[in-house]
Amino acid sequence: MRLLEQIQKVSNELIIGLVGAVGSSLNILTTTLTDLLETEFAYDVEIITVSKDILAQHVDEPAHPLNAFERIYRYMDVGNQLRHDHDTDFLALQIARLIAKHRQAWQAQHPDQDASQRRVAYIIDSLKHEAEIQALRQIYTNGFFQLSLYESKTARHSSLIQHYGISPESARILIERDEGEANAYGQHTSEAFHLADYFLKLDKYNPEQSRQPELELRASCLRFLRILFADPYITPTFNEFATYMSFTASVRSADLSRQVGAVIARNNTILAVGSNDVPKFQGGTYWPYLDDETGEVRDLESGRDFMRGFDANTIEKNKIIDDLFQQLAEVIDQSVEQERTAPLKLQIQQILKESKIKKITEYGRVVHAEMDALLSCSRSNISTQGATLFVTTFPCHNCAKHIISAGIEKVVFVEPYPKSKALMMHEDSIMQKWEGREAADQPKLIFEPFVGVGARSFVNLFSVSLGIGRKLKRKSKDGYVLQWDGKTAQPRLPMYGQSYHELEQQIEQLLKDQN
Repeated sequence: MRLLEQIQKVSNELIIGLVGAVGSSLNILTTTLTDLLETEFAYDVEIITVSKDILAQHVDEPAHPLNAFERIYRYMDVGNQLRHDHDTDFLALQIARLIAKHRQAWQAQHPDQDASQRRVAYIIDSLKHEAEIQALRQIYTNGFFQLSLYESKTARHSSLIQHYGISPESARILIERDEGEANAYGQHTSEAFHLADYFLKLDKYNPEQSRQPELELRASCLRFLRILFADPYITPTFNEFATYMSFTASVRSADLSRQVGAVIARNNTILAVGSNDVPKFQGGTYWPYLDDETGEVRDLESGRDFMRGFDANTIEKNKIIDDLFQQLAEVIDQSVEQERTAPLKLQIQQILKESKIKKITEYGRVVHAEMDALLSCSRSNISTQGATLFVTTFPCHNCAKHIISAGIEKVVFVEPYPKSKALMMHEDSIMQKWEGREAADQPKLIFEPFVGVGARSFVNLFSVSLGIGRKLKRKSKDGYVLQWDGKTAQPRLPMYGQSYHELEQQIEQLLKDQN
């Protein structure tokens, strides 16, 4: 045993945060994880339901019983208000407080045992803001894992109607609000979803196989837990590898708004990669270059947007808004009493700023990642007929038409993109197999959500020795395969109980004792 291992206090606790859009079957996911942790890994499970355990404590007693729509909407309001009054990570701190109380209660009942060595998982149902996830990762470091469950909007809309008795219009209102509110403290499920360590989906597309989707979800959960508990014989699927490569491609983007990456593959072979960046003469996009005279790595002065100092798309959108406002203001001045013009102008200006004009993307200089990958194939005379596109973000409607035209047969995406009109505009050519249309009369381009280990944890969970976790061993000194047992296995990524200040003090004492 290394000297440091003698003083580091490793915890067996796991904190699993669930993310899913409103209407998702997180209850099924919670039940599945609980059963697997208890039966396959000998873990206790404590469930923290944010709505019941935290938000409900801040809801005033209603004058009349609330229906399901009113209750969900009220909880959204309360969550927003708490984030507004305190900070966007406030609910995460409340969750940490509850976990501490659970631990203290268990310790009081088991005074002769060390609570940190208890095999226990805390499942959080559910998180709605990226700041909550960031805070929990800061608090619990390697011990926190985010699971994101994808269910199609159609399935969630149907679930809200059938299981909660909510009207179709009310279900639509909840879904649109949950996707992402404009203010910083609102519902940000879309912004939180793609931060996951592991992605899951629940397909409800075949009523004749009502149990099949849940069995597939259980298999995915079991695989995640086996990876988490350092099963050394689970390696990446090609989908996981290609998706990781798409994220790797995305990090080279210098776009001022977001980083997106794409990979085109066929027969489990990568054909091209792409990222969203500014195109350059003679093909491709800009890269930094080495200045031979100075030895510095530089960017072309007039190349990428950050070198120019502005985002052309945002500038043009603001010009459109200003132009519309000026024209409307002139009409107001001519037709409205003077004392009413000022407040009316302010109202119109705010409406324009929050309108769909802000979603326009056509004035940007950046080539989208999907197009960059497709054009890379074109420059190299590589056919994309029958290929699969792996992309970090659901393609926009502009890219979708080119993806269809290029002969791509499947798109695997990670982050949903609510602004995309791809499915609405190209339902003749695009099929979502998880929504009951897998048996279409004619073949269509398949869009499906990614399932598997997220890019942020790919190296840590799959690499034998390069990650931050325990090194994996697959064979004995005699050359025989080592056996793995989930009921005694420890988490691959250990969570340490001491701060670096405490470790330094203990190291000082250890070194004194060594002398």
